[in-house]
Amino acid sequence: MKKLAMLALAGALVSGAFASDKIMGQGATFPLPVYKDWAKIYYKQTGNQVTYSGGGSGKGISAITDRNGNFGGSDSALKKDELNEKKLLQFPAVIGSIVLAYNIDGVKDMELKLDAEAVAGIFSGKITKWNDSVIAKINEGIKLPDADIVPVVRSESSGTTFNFTSYLSKANEDWAKNYGAAKTINWGAKVTPAQGNPLVAKTIKQTPNSIGYIEYAYKVTENLNAATLKTANGDWAEPTEENFAKAALNSNFSIDEHFYDVLAYGKGEKSYPITAATFILLPSDNAEDGKKVTKFFKWAFENDEAKKAAANLGYLPLPKDTVDMIEEYWKKYDIFPK
Repeated sequence: MKKLAMLALAGALVSGAFASDKIMGQGATFPLPVYKDWAKIYYKQTGNQVTYSGGGSGKGISAITDRNGNFGGSDSALKKDELNEKKLLQFPAVIGSIVLAYNIDGVKDMELKLDAEAVAGIFSGKITKWNDSVIAKINEGIKLPDADIVPVVRSESSGTTFNFTSYLSKANEDWAKNYGAAKTINWGAKVTPAQGNPLVAKTIKQTPNSIGYIEYAYKVTENLNAATLKTANGDWAEPTEENFAKAALNSNFSIDEHFYDVLAYGKGEKSYPITAATFILLPSDNAEDGKKVTKFFKWAFENDEAKKAAANLGYLPLPKDTVDMIEEYWKKYDIFPK
């Protein structure tokens, strides 16, 4: 009996150690690939379980507002007043980039150039053919088809849509006036909607003459071609990690504003114009759960294997000064991990 009791106690201790932290989040699909990789490595190293499902930034915000799960993911940062109203806290987790992926026969990766006028024209419906003069004049020497453009967009409330339309609002006056920046848009073009970054990417891959906005990791996983874009400085930036990193230097995070910032269309030579941070939302009235969540992200910010996983997918780890600011924020709101 004594031996059985000892075995039972040992089993309970092992079980308790491996089930000490179980946290669940949902929301933005922009960071989904890296969160899933982080969760696998974290479990392997610590035995703590993290599950994260997509559904879009809108779902992430509404779920954590309703206290469904331990954290929400959103690519569209909330302003201070809304955070206070919903009793939420917010910090950035990683930086990524949105690319314009296309499926045009005979046009190679990064060969297609697009400026804001062309992109706004495509998604507003003013430009409907690939050989339109607006596109042709910046793509001399490339044979563009006399074919209808098929714009693919997000069907649900999406932070990726918000960051894409933030770029257009900053870069194109007509777009700013007629559409603005939002998580959902009444597109002027005849669009093909798809839910989540993964399905948008697959739709582009399967649809000739299509174009759509997706997080860079999905370009990599689906082996898609993506456009070179005109920057705020007037030069051209290929969708590369080097140019994403240049854009990431433009962040203006602050603790007082709960890290609210929009990185799109920042200044700087070769600064890729659609770069975005993705954010974690936590209840401000549950410090114990908050500490479990911040424990995971503190590990992700510091762990070499986690950093490598993010880099392999084309994400950018947060700069050290930003991480230091986040940890100061956690201490301020009593959610610094144990």
